[in-house]
Amino acid sequence: MPHTLSRSLARRLSLLAALSFSFAFAARAQTPGAPHPSPPFPEIHVIPAPRELTAAGGRFEFTRDARVALADPRADDDRFAAEDFIEDARAAANLALKLAGRRDRATILVGSLDLSAIQSALRRAGVEVPPSLNEEGYVLVASPREIVVAGKSAAGTFYGLQTLKQLVRGEGDAAFVPAVTIVDYPAMRWRGVFDDINRGPVPTLDYMKRQIRTEAAFKLNMHAFNMENIVRFESQPLLGPEGGALTPAEIRELVTYARRYHVELVPQQQTFGHLHKVLSLEKYAPLGELPYGDVLSPQQEGTYKLIADWYGELNELFPGRFFHVGEDEVGELSQGQSNEAVRAKGVGEVYFGHLRRVAQILKPYNRRLMFWGDIALTHPDLIGSVPKDMIAMNWSYGAREDFRGRIKPFKDAGLEQFVCPGVQTWSQIFPNDDAAVKNIVNFVRDGQEAGALGMLNTEWDDDGESLFENAWYGVVLGAAASWQEGQLDVDRFERDFDWAYFRADGDQFVRSIRSLGSVNTLMGAGSTDQLFWQEPFTSAFQAQARKSEDKTKQMRLVVEGVEETLRREGARARRNREAIPTMIFAARRFDHMGRRMEVVGQFSRDYWAAYLNLGDRVRVNRLRRYNGAVYNSLREMAEELSLLREGYRERWLAENRPYWLQSILARYDRMISVWLNKSQALEEALRGYAEHNTLPDPEQFGLGARPQP
Repeated sequence: MPHTLSRSLARRLSLLAALSFSFAFAARAQTPGAPHPSPPFPEIHVIPAPRELTAAGGRFEFTRDARVALADPRADDDRFAAEDFIEDARAAANLALKLAGRRDRATILVGSLDLSAIQSALRRAGVEVPPSLNEEGYVLVASPREIVVAGKSAAGTFYGLQTLKQLVRGEGDAAFVPAVTIVDYPAMRWRGVFDDINRGPVPTLDYMKRQIRTEAAFKLNMHAFNMENIVRFESQPLLGPEGGALTPAEIRELVTYARRYHVELVPQQQTFGHLHKVLSLEKYAPLGELPYGDVLSPQQEGTYKLIADWYGELNELFPGRFFHVGEDEVGELSQGQSNEAVRAKGVGEVYFGHLRRVAQILKPYNRRLMFWGDIALTHPDLIGSVPKDMIAMNWSYGAREDFRGRIKPFKDAGLEQFVCPGVQTWSQIFPNDDAAVKNIVNFVRDGQEAGALGMLNTEWDDDGESLFENAWYGVVLGAAASWQEGQLDVDRFERDFDWAYFRADGDQFVRSIRSLGSVNTLMGAGSTDQLFWQEPFTSAFQAQARKSEDKTKQMRLVVEGVEETLRREGARARRNREAIPTMIFAARRFDHMGRRMEVVGQFSRDYWAAYLNLGDRVRVNRLRRYNGAVYNSLREMAEELSLLREGYRERWLAENRPYWLQSILARYDRMISVWLNKSQALEEALRGYAEHNTLPDPEQFGLGARPQP
């Protein structure tokens, strides 16, 4: 590993030296009186960072006769990739490029490295293709005369054009590409995202297409789904909730769409645990380890018929290389029908026996089977019994410095594996990016060192509230870490992020993202969703509010600063602007959470002061500001929540089907009622005081223990 890091550092120093040379070269090249002086060579911001980049003087200008030409006009994949580039150039740089069948002046030539036209162009540029270039590799040469983008495969050509998108600078007639030579290829064969679509949010077909094309723009090539009962199976018509299921027609359309972007779709249909939505039906309940439980029982033959039925249909719908069979978190195993088998053989042998049986059932489909590795790691002595053609999906979400100990057991057993970090969205108002950065970067680094087959970056919806649009920083971070070799330089990644993702200069957006992503650290909170929904009129909440007063003020200043920045700077984003309103909404939720803690804390202090001074009517009557007609802090909390409720509904529907939305909105409704009910209770308490000079006990009124002076 130290040698790999040294090579990585050497490449960065070489890049910085090349860019410094280019600044000086561009400055010397400007002749006094020249009609079109070249500006200084721009800083290059590309994610993932290219493996080899050499900068030269000059630039390619997009004159009116510039054309994109295919070296092989019959190559449909190259045509799609070229049209995709043309559309991006129009949207991001206001360029009206056309696709030509012949080479015109100032042409962008696109095609395969084995074509004679490409080889001639590279010879003219003095560029040799290194033998180390793998199947997804590409060469990009930009000179004042022409641009050549060529891949070892159609995917490589596509990835070269994704890099070219990020190299385009300026707008309209002033648009250009700096003169560079890039040779690039990925460190890991498979680079993917795993989206949980079965525990609340079910994306619309349009949003899943956005996910695929955005992931592909950063050279990700796998998109997997967590599925339990979310597919409309013909063999099991009770499954697939109305309005919340993927239909066979939708899946086929998505498969076709993903292929154009060189993205492999992987279905993860659970085959052991996480099946409560299936087992809660009376028809399937007998298959559960426990009645109406979460885990299929290996003791029931019906379990294996159900799995066979599911995958028979999935085989037709997803014509790819992989099936993901799940198999994680089977805590109920041994508590019910498998109790005797576990006592006789041990829980590990029962688990691995089920895994092997599933593999045997699916063998006719000739797929590589993936399984989550958490249970296997608790039985390292039995990992060797796993069929060697299965792939361990090794997940871990801790912000650790070193993951080699978690990777080693599968490597020692001769199993191929994916490292599976997480974007830390689950149960959060905004992803915990402080944890995600360390988890993703270090896990992928150690996976590369161990020769892992790939990375699958996970996004879970544990409490059903997560909005995927907030996850893009972590998704793109995973793309960079898995494409680039060795340890990802996070500082450099963040210098590049605003341009690469938003097509905006500077770092305003990434700093806003990292500020929102630091709230967990700032507040010392595990789950910010849990903190947001915590019942405010309890002793526990009162203690939290008092302990966190300084942190709460600091947090509110941070998130209000983020909202201000995003509202001021949002229009500068030329790409992926959809993320900005969702970030603003997260900032508003955080701010309300902090304001609520402040309001409750002050209310508690004021109420206790009144309760301890019942003879002071002036002091007691100050409580009327919490329920009065003119100023009402308690009702104000309800009003803010009503606005947030509508904001959440809007952001949800921008990504997801209406299915499940009402169950989340009900949380807002319940909390609105809490504040309105407390306002009413205070009004009744003050009426009682007017008659009897007494108030309810503060602790019984939900205002916690007496505050310390």
